[in-house]
Amino acid sequence: MTPSPTARTKSRTALARETIRGRILRLEMPPGTVFSEGDLATALDMGKTPVREALNLLTHESLVAVAPHSGYLVMPVTLRDIRELLELRLTIETLAARLAAGRRDAEGLRGLPEAARAWRRTVLAGGSTAGRTSGSAPGAAPDARPAADLDATSGPAAGAGGRVGAGFASVPLGWLGFGAALAERAGNGRAAEIEDYVLRHQLRHLCLAAVLGEPTWPAPDHGPLSAALAAGDQDGAAAAVEDGIRALGAAVFGALVPPVAAHLGRGDGDGCAAELPADLLDLDLGTLLRAGAR
Repeated sequence: MTPSPTARTKSRTALARETIRGRILRLEMPPGTVFSEGDLATALDMGKTPVREALNLLTHESLVAVAPHSGYLVMPVTLRDIRELLELRLTIETLAARLAAGRRDAEGLRGLPEAARAWRRTVLAGGSTAGRTSGSAPGAAPDARPAADLDATSGPAAGAGGRVGAGFASVPLGWLGFGAALAERAGNGRAAEIEDYVLRHQLRHLCLAAVLGEPTWPAPDHGPLSAALAAGDQDGAAAAVEDGIRALGAAVFGALVPPVAAHLGRGDGDGCAAELPADLLDLDLGTLLRAGAR
């Protein structure tokens, strides 16, 4: 049966959405990028209609916003955003850990590493993981094919591509995939859906830390979590997850606060996330990318 025009449009829109989303999360379209629908459609070699519909959907994911008289804006990222997202991840994943431990899962972590790898493959391909159970194979996601950079006034600053690519290659994706797998193991579909949203945004944050700073990523230790899940120890499972997320957050802030403080000519860039002044918390980190590329 030949697909209807509506079905073909939806398919093209889905491809455009996943491709644009992937470029944003991997910093190929950095925070603060202003672009037009037409320029983006040309860069991606796609029609304007699916790109327009994809951008409308991505506004609901807080990845792009309408920029009056300019087209669209890739949503900025600040240290405040990163801190708030880490707090949200703490809430969701400690809940997921408690729910999973409440099942007294004798398998412990069995199956979670495979589910984490499936999540990573799907995200890297640009697909959606919403609604996929931890035991299912990743769907055939559309290819997030590379596209030419937008022009110098709206796309990544000249010279930034190499740093961005190297930064993305160093991101510890295991920290994200494991969180998604744990949320699915908990059996709470709403929590898994929110966690998927949170982790996609955190991928962008980890890329920024890798590109702008020199993070020392903590090595994950899932032993305490495995033991807690097998024993039905809800407090222990939640504590193990919290320790891991806080360690990752410390690495992100340790990498990002010093360059932000240096950019502002401040001497309080010790990498501590607590009690940071508002000017450090609210600087768009895309500003540092653009400044470093000049």
